[in-house]
Amino acid sequence: MKKLYAFIIAAMATISASAQIVVVNDGVVCNTKEPIVVKAVEEAFELEDGTFFYRVECGTQQPVLKNEGSSKAHVKVTIKSDDWKNIMWCGLINQCGPMFSDTEVREGSIAAGEESPIQIEGSFAGGPESYGTYKVTFTVESNGKSDTYELHLVYDESCTAGISEITTDNSSNKAIYDISGRRVNHINSGQIYIRDGKKFIAR
Repeated sequence: MKKLYAFIIAAMATISASAQIVVVNDGVVCNTKEPIVVKAVEEAFELEDGTFFYRVECGTQQPVLKNEGSSKAHVKVTIKSDDWKNIMWCGLINQCGPMFSDTEVREGSIAAGEESPIQIEGSFAGGPESYGTYKVTFTVESNGKSDTYELHLVYDESCTAGISEITTDNSSNKAIYDISGRRVNHINSGQIYIRDGKKFIAR
């Protein structure tokens, strides 16, 4: 009996130490009972080559999936929103795309100790009539566990106060990075990048 009990304890310890996916926002583990709020604004800047950049958030922070376990985790994320026509999803598989229905599903893997962005973006380009709050629920499934969170994408006009205009000089601080923090030399339309510490969508 003692051997059986010891085996059960060991098995439970192995499971708990394997893949443990949590949602983290600004360094804090998120609570499923409290909405995650991301303030955003949309501003377009035209560069010399005719390219438009659209910044969609007040800074670079968005919730991320973090694997706090000791082994690679397979993750399934389902997002749902009545505002799906105004939502673009770029997370988990690092590929941006608009929602084509009120429910979208993505699956991917996260290595032990690593993070993966959820990256759910709201477009406020429709003018004042589109300003407001977009509500999105996302369910994270991994290792037999399922947790559902609510994300609020809030339009906040005051965000513009913290945005400095993009210039076209070639100084080192104008480098562009992808959402994983890797420097890029070429950008693709529809993808999210970071420049001057701010996120933007290349159009």
